[in-house]
Amino acid sequence: MKNQYDYLNDAHIDLSIYEEECITEEDVQKMTISKNRRTGIKKKAVILSAAAVLAVATGVAASEGHIEKIIRSFTTGHNLFIQLDPNASHDLPKEVIGKLYDENGQVITAITDGDIKNMYDKDGSRLTQEQVQQIFYDALGTDVISADEKNAATESRSTIEEARSMVEFDIKYPEYVPQGFSFNRAYAYKNDDGSISGYYITLEYTNDKGEEITIMERLLNDETAFEMSTDGELEEMMLNGRRTIINDGRSADFETEDNVSVSIHTKNCVSKDELIRMTESIK
Repeated sequence: MKNQYDYLNDAHIDLSIYEEECITEEDVQKMTISKNRRTGIKKKAVILSAAAVLAVATGVAASEGHIEKIIRSFTTGHNLFIQLDPNASHDLPKEVIGKLYDENGQVITAITDGDIKNMYDKDGSRLTQEQVQQIFYDALGTDVISADEKNAATESRSTIEEARSMVEFDIKYPEYVPQGFSFNRAYAYKNDDGSISGYYITLEYTNDKGEEITIMERLLNDETAFEMSTDGELEEMMLNGRRTIINDGRSADFETEDNVSVSIHTKNCVSKDELIRMTESIK
């Protein structure tokens, strides 16, 4: 049976819902609590946009078998990608029911993306985005961490060569990056005891406009496989002989022959064609 940690593991923030928010996949990684709990690896939650609220509900809907909300699904081998009906409502986790109300004072048991900014407490006071998030985090047993704590949870390197010693797999990097972008840093995630997890690495590419492209990589095993649900448009392509999932033309996910999961996230700062070209350049 799924618990609150599994709900967060299965949740994915669909960035297309809130274009004005600046959310990176690093934030998603920080929000999730690793399935690798047996080895002590945990990721605490950080304050994100209102999309995080829908992400939890969406993840629960998919994981608990609400098939009527699923339009299609794909797998790259270990990882599962689910496209949900953007107009469907999503049942709230039972831990949250009774804590959120609509403008008429009725208990909210299911939400759509349009409901998130119109929630109230039992006394009829409208809740801010941060208050709604805190209710979810409190109910699901997660923590909100400060920026300093967030930075302390990672360790960075200024070159890919230096980063190689932090992980237990060969780092994949693109031979082609869109014009104006260059490698900025690589960072790994720490275990609760302060040691570096060898299972994850993120490569960050930036330009002089402050835009970012992130490439998240993880060593694939039964513990690090993940399920992503979204109401964005999913498309399956074969690139370099690998089954690749494109999400709204802004992210690409695939698995390599040596069991590394690669996720490229562009946040609309480059075109779909550039994303594909970048993906194809990763050997």
